[in-house]
Amino acid sequence: MSITLSACNNKTNESNQQYEDAMSNGKSSVVEEEYDKAIDYFDLALEAKKDDKEATNLIKQLKLMLEIEESESHGAYFYQMERIDKINAIDTETDVVKKKANDYKKVVLKNIDDSIDYLEEEINDGDYEKAQKDIEDFIKECKKSDSLGEQLDRCEGLLKTCKAEKKKAEDEAKKEAEEQQVSSNSKKSSSKDNDNGVKAYCNEGKHYIDVDDYYEMGVNCRGCEAKKTLKSPSNNLPCEFCDDGSGLERTVSLYTGKCYKCGKKNFAGVKKIYNDGTIVYDDGSVENW
Repeated sequence: MSITLSACNNKTNESNQQYEDAMSNGKSSVVEEEYDKAIDYFDLALEAKKDDKEATNLIKQLKLMLEIEESESHGAYFYQMERIDKINAIDTETDVVKKKANDYKKVVLKNIDDSIDYLEEEINDGDYEKAQKDIEDFIKECKKSDSLGEQLDRCEGLLKTCKAEKKKAEDEAKKEAEEQQVSSNSKKSSSKDNDNGVKAYCNEGKHYIDVDDYYEMGVNCRGCEAKKTLKSPSNNLPCEFCDDGSGLERTVSLYTGKCYKCGKKNFAGVKKIYNDGTIVYDDGSVENW
């Protein structure tokens, strides 16, 4: 029995020594960034001490580190950050793998910040559609990691800027288009108003016009007919501010857009009407009557 106990003790001591040596060599391999070799050593440690939590968790961490290395050529920064977060979430007594992961994290964060700089350049270049989509994609990815709070705040700020600049550009384009339309109609009507070859007379406005501008042959031009129609009280509308809901009181002029009862503006009023029936409203909009 004495011999048997001695043999068992020797075997236990040998297993413990094998475990300690394997764990020590594995950690040294991690420091040298030889992760495959480190995994082999930690597997040896598991042979000496089955189901050892420390060796098992270090292997899990190292497999994630290998996935990070494999993704380097693809620029998969958010993929890498996700794996770094997983490494930090695995409980181990030694931080040897976590230290390597967090050193690499600095590189990943720098790459993400550089990518956000590029998104800012897209906004500055006026590529608002692409910038907005790219920023929204970045925001989704940043929300997946607690480590990207600063980057998330920056992206959300850029998104607000992008939307504001996009709306500003759209408003300016709309305004420019409206001004061009008004200018075109104004030139067209001005040419007709000053045409030395007038062939007709408008009874309503008491002025000469081009025959093409007649609303009814021999009676009125389109512009004067439009003005008469818009100014007619019979065409007034109920006021959205002071009407009692019955719609019986028609107090808003189609010509001014104002309610003569409460004085409030319901819609745009007429700024100018040309002989051909082109109506320019005080909000810049144009209509052909």
